[in-house]
Amino acid sequence: MTELLRFVFAEIEKLPEEKQDAIASRLLAELKQESEKLLLEQLASTEAVVWSPYDAHEAAQTLSELLTAAKQEGNA
Repeated sequence: MTELLRFVFAEIEKLPEEKQDAIASRLLAELKQESEKLLLEQLASTEAVVWSPYDAHEAAQTLSELLTAAKQEGNA
């Protein structure tokens, strides 16, 4: 933790609880927003591949057969 952040927390500790909670809520909201922004940036820079059974009939048929076999064996 930086010295500035330590100083800020020490100053916040001097405030009444309701003001401390208000500041904490704002900080948490800011951190959440930053986290969401980072996730969106990561998703935007990634080429996501979405599998669809419409594009892979053989794979879908194989999965269907596996599920049918598992159901018959009592595993599904």
